[in-house]
Amino acid sequence: MNYLLAKLKGRTNEFLKVIASTNDILEVVDLTNTQNYAPEYRLEDNEWFKLDNFLPRGYTNGLIEHTFSGTTFNQITADKYEGIKYLCCKQSNLYLFQKMATNQLLSKKWFRITDSPTLQTNKPIVVINEWIDAIYDKDSDTLYFKDIVKIKEMFSGIETLYRTATQTEVNTFLSQSFISLGTSFTMGSVKVANRRRIAMALDTLNSFTANEVVQVVSYTKSYCTNVPTNGNMFVIETEEHLKLVLFGIEQRYYTTNIRPEKRLANSILEI
Repeated sequence: MNYLLAKLKGRTNEFLKVIASTNDILEVVDLTNTQNYAPEYRLEDNEWFKLDNFLPRGYTNGLIEHTFSGTTFNQITADKYEGIKYLCCKQSNLYLFQKMATNQLLSKKWFRITDSPTLQTNKPIVVINEWIDAIYDKDSDTLYFKDIVKIKEMFSGIETLYRTATQTEVNTFLSQSFISLGTSFTMGSVKVANRRRIAMALDTLNSFTANEVVQVVSYTKSYCTNVPTNGNMFVIETEEHLKLVLFGIEQRYYTTNIRPEKRLANSILEI
């Protein structure tokens, strides 16, 4: 039996069952051409990165590290679909992961292609895309993926493998309209840890619309009260200031629901 599971947004590791089928749900891609993960390597169209001996690396997600049993998952309910973060299809020894995009949940009017079509309203559908973001082979303990940025919310801590930003990229980030450098901090002051964070933050910013950039800056300001500001700009005077702003770009801050308390997630998980 094959299973399609949904991971919801939030800090729980719970997966919900969407579909159980004897047929394949997602088409398995050709993994003939693979490369050991190297951040500086640019994949060809038919290539995949791979990480061998994956589980001992500690990049868990609450699913692949456990023995799989389809009967342990609760069935998803209609009110949960808008909260799906990503889908995971369990087929044989493979786990196929697909990040959920907003355009995959359709709430428009539609009709089925038949000889007697009927207009459907108020019946949203989820479109399962052909592409796959990551594949975990349980038998070989190997993870295959194309873009580590797309899977950082699927495997806790995997962002530590990301490349360090070049000096040009550091300069680009520190020249953003919402960044200003203090008198004691220069573009050459950035250490390795923050260079890794900058490399990821630039990719994140490049994936945002202009309005989303405004939103993430506003969100970051609401949490980074210890970082000095000048109008709409963060004034970066230390490595710590830079780190806090970079955490904001990756939306790692959250507030607890009960007895509200602002906190920082110790790894990148969508909240």
